[in-house]
Amino acid sequence: MYDPVYTRAFYNMYAEAEWLRLEKTAFGRLKAIIHNDFIKRYIRPGDRVLDAGSGPGRFSITITENGGKVTVLDISDHQLTLAKQKLTEAKVLGCVEQFIEADIVDLSMFSTGHFDSVICYGGALSYVCEKRYEAAAELIRVTRPGGFILVSVMSLLGGLLTIITQQRDLSALRSPEDTMSFRPGLWEVLDTGNLLSFPSKSVEKQHAPMHLYTAEELQNLFKGCDVLEVVGSNVTTSEFSNALEEISADSHAWSTLIELERKLNSNPGLVNSGNHIILVARR
Repeated sequence: MYDPVYTRAFYNMYAEAEWLRLEKTAFGRLKAIIHNDFIKRYIRPGDRVLDAGSGPGRFSITITENGGKVTVLDISDHQLTLAKQKLTEAKVLGCVEQFIEADIVDLSMFSTGHFDSVICYGGALSYVCEKRYEAAAELIRVTRPGGFILVSVMSLLGGLLTIITQQRDLSALRSPEDTMSFRPGLWEVLDTGNLLSFPSKSVEKQHAPMHLYTAEELQNLFKGCDVLEVVGSNVTTSEFSNALEEISADSHAWSTLIELERKLNSNPGLVNSGNHIILVARR
């Protein structure tokens, strides 16, 4: 199922759409705010931080603004080129130790305990599919004892809801057992967590395969660590809500929604309902 060549090609084609997805909509902006909260909470000045699966470097910028020294790593050479551009524009390039094109399944270029903290946001652990155990082990290995690991993955429940709401012909609900060229069968995704293929909304290419998680499954990947926090991202909102842009245009309403999200996203009944699941662990 895991196809690093295809995943690299997909994100090379995805290009700047990966940067824009966290700023062009209120849903994306809220997601960025919640993810950044944890960087600001756990990254300290002078920390050496690996941004594993960095994409175009949005969270690398937050790491440097929080005083960290970042190594920017991604499987896509185009995403790394864009990350260098964005970090240069943000005037924080001096806080970057390296740009490395690599797969999170194999971080052998780093010694054990090389980093004070490791961040793997946005779904890199979802894209490695059945290799997720090896990838998690590598993220843990390169973190120093006592260091923090911050990850986010695509949520199984959030993924299922996306399948349902994106199909205007209701095919996912009419034929939940059928896998079609434009989407997998609903029951198959629910049973396995594997989302094999679906059309990208941003490029004319099938999306790279991914594995969707429950919070319990994600915690099991890091059971050798001290899990400090597990939250959902965007538990208060829907990507397809018509009201969200209107809310974001009202500063008071938007501030209230952000605070509501922060208060509710650790609720055990809501963690799995988010678009992503975020976990913080101490090695």
